[in-house]
Parts: sequence; structure tokens; C-alpha cells
Amino acid sequence: MNKYSIVIFLIFSCFLLGTAKAAETKEKRLEYTLSKNKKLREDKTRREQWSLSEAEWMRYKTLMKGIRGSISPKTISPIEVLGVHARSSAERKKYAERWARMLHDDVDQTLAFQRAYNKATALLYPNEQIIDTSLLGLNDNSPFKAGDRILVFLKTESCTECDHIIKKIMNDEALKPLHVDIYFTDTRNKIDDKKIRLWAKRHDIDKKRLKSGWVTLNHDQGTLFKLTKKVSNKVPLVFSHNSKRLARIQY
Repeated sequence: MNKYSIVIFLIFSCFLLGTAKAAETKEKRLEYTLSKNKKLREDKTRREQWSLSEAEWMRYKTLMKGIRGSISPKTISPIEVLGVHARSSAERKKYAERWARMLHDDVDQTLAFQRAYNKATALLYPNEQIIDTSLLGLNDNSPFKAGDRILVFLKTESCTECDHIIKKIMNDEALKPLHVDIYFTDTRNKIDDKKIRLWAKRHDIDKKRLKSGWVTLNHDQGTLFKLTKKVSNKVPLVFSHNSKRLARIQY
């Protein structure tokens, strides 16, 4: 190979190398652009789901990079973040009302689905006994029946009768195969979660039953009113609930 051929070869090799690098750079830029556009679309979708403006969404994301994102659960909503870090009482009121409406609507939807589920179960399995009642230890005189969910409405504080009722229910061996849903009428939302955790610890609620979902701890958020259609601060209240009935129980 003469000198001229070598020069041509080197020039051609450099050209190919440059072309390959340019293609690789272009591909990386395209991947970055696609990834960025996807992130922007996802952000826009989430923002619209929460009915937030672009400015509100950017403030929420900024706040989550600080202490709020470090100490709060990942499931905390943008509305709560903006409400907790409100810059004025008017702003705090705005987000509180928006959050209250959302939770109220969610309770409506949850109860509507539960009613639909109950009807579907009764229609599809009218004669099926899901649980062998002979294994539950529930006698004919028990106010609770197989398949019931026990709904308990109480307060976290200053309610001796509430403490007495929940102790009886939690210690009743015959009721342990049944789901127990506990609703607190003196808590509002995630801000009060610490009160509920302290309450559960104080009453030594079985952690295994909590983890498995056989015992649930919930903010009332209007559930009692939805069930009774009455405004009442009198607790404790205990109900048995299944696919066919909701009944108040004197326990």
C-alpha cells in the first residue's frame, strides 16, 4: 500500500468513526428526549388528576425534595403537601376543603362499590357457605354471624367506654376469625395517623392481625354518617355488616 492509499484509508476511517460517534450521540439525544417527554406527560397526567395548576405542581415537587419528602410516606397526596406547607390561612383553608371533598367522594364511591359487591356475591353464590360456622365458636345467641365484618366507631382519647368495648372485642376468641374495622371519629386524615398509632400501641392491638388486614384502623371521614344518616358524636358504636344487612349491636 503506497503513501497515498494509506492517507485515503486513514481519512476514510476517521470519517466512519466520526459518523458512528455522531449516530451514537444522536441516538442518545433521542433517548433522552423521549424519556424527558414521557416524564413530562406523566407529570401532566398526575397534575390534572389532582386538579392542580402548573405552579402548584412545581411547588409540590419542590416541597417533596425537602423535609416533607424525607419524613412523609410516598403515598402522601400533593393536596396534603401543599396544605401542610400553606403560606397563608386562606391557602390552607382552600386545600383543606379540596381534600375534604375528595375524601367525601371517595367514601361515597367505596360504599357504592361495597354495596355492588354484596349484591353480586348474593346473586352469584346465594347458597354457598363461605365459612364453616361450626369452627368459629359463634353460638346462636351471638349478635355476630359467620361472614360478618365488625364495624367499631370510637375515639382515640377521653373515652373510657371506647376502651372497654375495644378490649372486649379484641380479647373475644370467638370473634378473631372475623374482620374488625375500627373507625376513629376524632381524627381527620394522615396528619392524625400518629394518634392512631399511639392508640394501637396503648391498646396492644395484635400487629399480625393489623398486617394481615383482619383488623383495620381508619379515619371515620363521614363513614358513620353514611351508614346511619345521622349526625352523632356518641361513641362507641358497634355494627355487624355482611352482604344482607347492617345492624347495630349492643356489645
